[in-house]
Amino acid sequence: MEGLDQVQQLLQKYWAVLVLGSLLARLLYNKYGQNLNSIPGPFLAGLTDIWRFWNTCFATAHDTHIWLHRKTNSHFVRLGPRTISVSDTTLIPTIYGIKSGFGKSDYFVPAMMPFQGSFTPGLFAALDEDYHARLKKPINSAYSMSTMVEFEPLVDATTALLMSKLDNFAASGTSFDFGVWLQMYAFDVLGEIQFSRKLGFLESGKDVSGIMADIRGKISYAGCVGQIPFLDRVLTKNSLFLKLVPTHPIVTFTLDRMEERAVVRAQGGAQKRDFLTRAIEAQAKYPDIVTDRAIVLYSADNVAAGSDTTGIALRSIFYYLLKSPACMLKLVAEIDWADRAGQLSEFVTWQQSNKLPYLQACIKEALRMHPPVGLLIERCVHGGIFLGGNYFPEGTIVGMNPWVTARDKSVFGADADLFRPERWLEASQEQLIAMERANLVFGHGKRACIGRNISMLEISKLVPQLLRHYTLSFVRPEQEWKVHGGWFVWQTGFEAFISKGVWKDDSQIFSI
Repeated sequence: MEGLDQVQQLLQKYWAVLVLGSLLARLLYNKYGQNLNSIPGPFLAGLTDIWRFWNTCFATAHDTHIWLHRKTNSHFVRLGPRTISVSDTTLIPTIYGIKSGFGKSDYFVPAMMPFQGSFTPGLFAALDEDYHARLKKPINSAYSMSTMVEFEPLVDATTALLMSKLDNFAASGTSFDFGVWLQMYAFDVLGEIQFSRKLGFLESGKDVSGIMADIRGKISYAGCVGQIPFLDRVLTKNSLFLKLVPTHPIVTFTLDRMEERAVVRAQGGAQKRDFLTRAIEAQAKYPDIVTDRAIVLYSADNVAAGSDTTGIALRSIFYYLLKSPACMLKLVAEIDWADRAGQLSEFVTWQQSNKLPYLQACIKEALRMHPPVGLLIERCVHGGIFLGGNYFPEGTIVGMNPWVTARDKSVFGADADLFRPERWLEASQEQLIAMERANLVFGHGKRACIGRNISMLEISKLVPQLLRHYTLSFVRPEQEWKVHGGWFVWQTGFEAFISKGVWKDDSQIFSI
């Protein structure tokens, strides 16, 4: 008993020393006990994940990652006690390939949305590969390009609405934030494809029900807190949070559309074969998998992930073309030539856009210069593995940042930091394969973005459609846009003027 009293007295007297000692021991273990100290990186990053949390919240992490790989001249950079950024593009199939044994890390858990009192992972946030495969199978065909082509009339209807709004800006001669309107367009297209109903952004010219702000806030939160996933369990994965934030606007919007569709079905009304209809058909075939909750998850994932990333991509394409007048003129010449040759419909189709090689090169190059995702696409090592001569033990998190692989000078050349669409047309077959492999805009392998075809359908149709009808210019040509880093690298400050008509006589510039 006397011994216990002495221990208690010592604890009371030296508790601060013991706490600090335990903390120091933990930091030293993080730094030196993970068998990763040979990997270069910021000293603080080896001690604690707070370094990468801070860098994500208060800096542009994609720039930091590029700088670190170039500074260290290493394919491997340590960003946390157990987190390694990889830049060797030849390892993409190993880490992300279909037969890869690497699984998603807890980084994706904060992206889950609350619904009916609990958090359930959708296709994007699912960590369990078997669960993901079961959830994906019933609806996979709805994302195929053959299905996307059936959605073209829905995309065209939204494009027509956008053009009517642009006509008003052209007639008035006033400047406007073109980037915001591209974002609203992307949201409304998703609404049409998903529910045969626009979300209302273009018509109103503003954020309907705060959906855009809510999604951006959710993505920003997930990107930052995902650096220390433990924080998410404290902050949102609890009963108090569910009472305060029972769901999100896009989930509510989806539920309203499902109720409307149920009424139409009960009344025997005609139903368009949009995504919701296809999900309901899948439910009839796989009722044990495609529950009402699953349909909500499918829909929320499509709108939340697909709208923001497509908006970012569209802004990138128009921005880099406006910053590169020779490329813009060359692209407009290609589009005008196809138009005069009768190769373009009233609204450019998917097939027609794919027959415009310079257009496709510009799209690829703009997405290379500004991938929507700006953080590591994290994967967990299972069982330990050697990569590039380095051994990574069980539990190590490895991943690639699409910005890092897209700026790899060994793949894209010494001018990898410059916008030059011609690189995609001049490359040898071997180099083209390497460039395509290094393109992580939509991820890679079995967990690649399932909505890629939706995004590419929108982009490939809208860009030539607008450039054949309008001339765009910056309000301040010398001004750069502002880039906000994080999970999604979004942009602001795209003030522009627009007018109707051709850019100039392009008869002499097709071969620029």
